[in-house]
Amino acid sequence: MGKHGMKKSVASRPDPTFAEVLGVFRKEARKLKDEKKAADAFACLKAVRFYLRGNGFELADDLAIRDVYTKRVFRSMVPASKLAPRPKERR
Repeated sequence: MGKHGMKKSVASRPDPTFAEVLGVFRKEARKLKDEKKAADAFACLKAVRFYLRGNGFELADDLAIRDVYTKRVFRSMVPASKLAPRPKERR
């Protein structure tokens, strides 16, 4: 430190390590939030399949739900052996 205090370049720049740590923290928080949303979507799909099975039905085709905010689509995959036959097109 000189006789006039800190240099202007030192005083005007924030601590770089804090910015790096804050960036890593935000990235991890965003990742956990995305994982939670995906887990919620699959729990919803699981519940739908459970209720269908309990009432004597099964999914004939894939069930898809879309997140309203992120527009991500989650699909319930039905094995190929259980897929419903495709209807023939009318001409």
